[in-house]
Amino acid sequence: MKNKLFLLSELLRRDLAARYAGSFAGPFWAVLNPAIICALNAFVFAYVIRLRPPEGFGGTYVEFLLAGILPWLGVQEALVRGTTSVTDQAHLVKKLRFPVALLTLSSVGAALVIQTIGIGLLTGFLLVTGRGAIHPLLLVAAFAFELLLLAGPALILASLNPFFRDLAQILPPFLMIAFYVTPILYPESLIPAWAAPVLAVNPLRDAVALFRAALFGMPLPPWRRLGAESAAFIVLGFAGRQLYRRLRPAFADLL
Repeated sequence: MKNKLFLLSELLRRDLAARYAGSFAGPFWAVLNPAIICALNAFVFAYVIRLRPPEGFGGTYVEFLLAGILPWLGVQEALVRGTTSVTDQAHLVKKLRFPVALLTLSSVGAALVIQTIGIGLLTGFLLVTGRGAIHPLLLVAAFAFELLLLAGPALILASLNPFFRDLAQILPPFLMIAFYVTPILYPESLIPAWAAPVLAVNPLRDAVALFRAALFGMPLPPWRRLGAESAAFIVLGFAGRQLYRRLRPAFADLL
């Protein structure tokens, strides 16, 4: 177990270093890329469409947007990178004794590290300006919930991608749909009644809500629903692990 944790930390370090190797800005892209995306969405939705944060939110619309879009960027990055983690590392996969699942976990971990930088900057801003209502334990719970949400789907997608390479092409449009049906750009109160069933089965809603509760004191999702979703994600994680183990022997032949 100790050796696997060390290997995971090394893969994580390697993944983060490789992303920006040779670029002029280097690791600053971890801040610049999210900043550009957030600035563009803030301009469109705050100053063109002129959306407002929900009633009772203790900040501006831009802060409301940041608290939702930063976790989303972590989810998106984790799933996209996780899906191709096996096919992108063929030289390691072909080593018979190499624990391939760590490649997927390191891709998910690297995405969350980059997300943590963005959340950390937002938290620092809120602390300096005295805005928001930061709850450190809730922030830890939000990251833990997000990790549970990602582990199973990332393992399943990574397991299937060597067999169905179209998965890597199909995933981005589905993620775009998930982005717009999650209350990230808009308050949940604006969702029409006919779309409520879609929201009810969207766990990303609660992931985003947890970060907004941790940073701005917004209402928490019902604990019973969070517990049920967490239990489902744990089961999905074990299912993904079993699928990974079952399909692992065929990976080398397909790469």
